Amino acid sequence: MKENLFFLFTFCFFYSLSAQKINKGNIHILYTPGHSSNAFIPSKNIGGAIDGHFEGDINEMLTPQNINEMKTVGLKPVSYRLRTELGDEVWHWNPKGKWSDSAKNQGYWISDSVSLKPIEISNGFQLPRRGNTYDQANNKGYSRISDGDNSTFWKSNPYLDQYYTNESDTLHRQWVIVDLGKLKEVNAILIKWGNPYALSYKIDYAQNTDPDYFDPYQPDIWQSFPNNIFANRKPENKIIQINSGKKKIRFIRISFTQSSHTTNGESNDLRDELGFAINEIQVGYLDRNEKFHDWMHHSPDHTQTTIYVSSTDPWHRKSDLDKNVEQVGIDRFFKSGITANQPVLMPAALLYDTPENVLAMIKYLKANNYPVEEIEMGEEPEGQLISPVDYAALYHQLGVKLRKIDPMMKIGGPGFASLSPVIDDSTTFTESKWTKLFLNYLRDHHSMNLFNFFSFEWYPFDNICVPPAPQLQAAPQMLSNALKNFQNILPEHTPLYLTEYGYSATEGTTEVKMEGGLMYADIAGKFLELGGSKSFLYGYEPAFLQEVDCGYGNNMLFGLGDSGKIKYKTAAFYCMQLLTHYWLQPADTLLDLFPFSGTIKNRKKEPLVVAYSLRSRQGKWSVMLINKDIQKAWNVNVDLENTVTKKITEWHPEHLVQYSKQQYHWLKEGMKSRPSKSLQPVRKKINGTKNISLPPFSLTILN
Repeated sequence: MKENLFFLFTFCFFYSLSAQKINKGNIHILYTPGHSSNAFIPSKNIGGAIDGHFEGDINEMLTPQNINEMKTVGLKPVSYRLRTELGDEVWHWNPKGKWSDSAKNQGYWISDSVSLKPIEISNGFQLPRRGNTYDQANNKGYSRISDGDNSTFWKSNPYLDQYYTNESDTLHRQWVIVDLGKLKEVNAILIKWGNPYALSYKIDYAQNTDPDYFDPYQPDIWQSFPNNIFANRKPENKIIQINSGKKKIRFIRISFTQSSHTTNGESNDLRDELGFAINEIQVGYLDRNEKFHDWMHHSPDHTQTTIYVSSTDPWHRKSDLDKNVEQVGIDRFFKSGITANQPVLMPAALLYDTPENVLAMIKYLKANNYPVEEIEMGEEPEGQLISPVDYAALYHQLGVKLRKIDPMMKIGGPGFASLSPVIDDSTTFTESKWTKLFLNYLRDHHSMNLFNFFSFEWYPFDNICVPPAPQLQAAPQMLSNALKNFQNILPEHTPLYLTEYGYSATEGTTEVKMEGGLMYADIAGKFLELGGSKSFLYGYEPAFLQEVDCGYGNNMLFGLGDSGKIKYKTAAFYCMQLLTHYWLQPADTLLDLFPFSGTIKNRKKEPLVVAYSLRSRQGKWSVMLINKDIQKAWNVNVDLENTVTKKITEWHPEHLVQYSKQQYHWLKEGMKSRPSKSLQPVRKKINGTKNISLPPFSLTILN
């Protein structure tokens, strides 16, 4: 009995000592007088992004009451995101307008540059000449090349024809790629041509690629058949043998250079004659008995054999209205107060629209004196597999016309879906290589004056069903790697715009927990440290939870209830509010940001505690500290190290604002998931105290 008591006493004694153990570390602010990592005005540089949504969502999300709540976050400028561009759709930014074939309410659309009524809601229109099986938005459409209907057809974008580009079509080869899904023995193909058809074409193949992502521009992916170049002076719909052996392949690419410039006789619009059109394709095996076995599945849905195309014709009809791709109307957007009286970054629908429709929008914005000084050209072109040279041709055409309307308008892009988080190598076709080809085109056309900023989106993690701490710790270096790849490609001093950012492009529980808020704050701080000019947080408007394999979540600051009112605030709201209200102050003055060095790291030498330090021109410091250790609290001393004189000065902040799991907890209950604890941040005077305590998974602002 005595032995048991002694053991219990000893255990409690040493456990008590262990529990009282304090983890300590140091943070050095690396202050170089006159040479900061970045200088910016928060109220002009730190904003939010407003996206398109499903039918009816905008009326629920953007009520006056909800907008007033949104403005309490403290984000100022806004980036208008264009969901129609991701959905292979045309944007009728003004529901009133004109069709090129007005008698049939079809053709090429131009919205009116005036409106008698305020534009409250606008929509996308599906493309009946669509080529892609999948899109990046609601993903409800399908390809007309493998839909099993010979009366439908895909057609390429006429604005990439030499009539508009004023250069040879060989520079803008249009193509169709068939993905059989797995390796198949292929030796023959049947192309059912539409109008215009290809006078000549080439067929290549690829055996297999990375199963997670298909990139048609990957080096050395395409190989030539022994017989792969074909003349097609008359569009014969016959089986063509492309290989005499039994070669197993997965991908077939058919590329075209010269168009017949023919129509079906029903149109007088020149654009109907430009490009290439295909009704249906069959890929398969021609056996010894001359019987053709088609390996493709033809169906008007996603069960069809997957098709990728180089571009798509923006021709459509009134009946192609997609009510489930809804954009906030321009007048509602600017008059609601959501823009905080700051200039808005507006989009130009570049990939699935006509220049005339975009120019009409610019005229409308100017006529109504809406504050727009910058236009982002298209959105996520690499995610839609468009060639950088094709994108550049569309960009150049529109940019030249746009500048004639407004010579002072800043133009930029391309609005990449993301960037590679690892240093480039020679084996992959990355966004930096894509950008180099795009910029080379502009240089060759003496149009670098049309490129005024570089834009991209940043969602660092695809899988958010794994432990979050390692992701948080790795995230800053990933962003550093991504931008390092562009150092010798972008023109010097090109402004960097982060037009969307979040934890992941996939919805999940991680985003609405404490780690989601920390990720938002860390991305914002790191982007500024790397010289970023403007950033726009995605999920600014209230939203609903979405289901994934590991629970319910979303990139969002506010949870929306069934009544259309904000039901709760996520940790991301409180973390971003700490940034804008306490760290990014004074918000209307120029602030300098300086890097740090620290002693608190994990086994991979990644910082467990990061610091982003601001200094006003009056010499006042404000420091944001993020503790990414999910288990340990850390006591830190913060000092200033003058990198010129090497003098180290202790810094004794007077005020602390802090948010952690002590204030916030997420309760998992399916669609009814919500914060079970959502308290206000801790605010207190610390009167120069050293050894600042940082709870696990916490955000702290010192000043």
